[in-house]
Amino acid sequence: LFEINEAFAVVAMAPMRELGIPHDKLNVNGGACALGHPIGASGARLVVTLVNALRTR
Repeated sequence: LFEINEAFAVVAMAPMRELGIPHDKLNVNGGACALGHPIGASGARLVVTLVNALRTR
């Protein structure tokens, strides 16, 4: 699984294409634009979401 902090959707799309990351493995529970950025908690949201997703899978 990969969590990429993005301010705009294209930020996550570029490494996905360049590194060959499968779409279903990138930001599996949504990205920072929608979930963390509006409340200024992007970094914390990334870590907690990734840990929970890894535990689930």
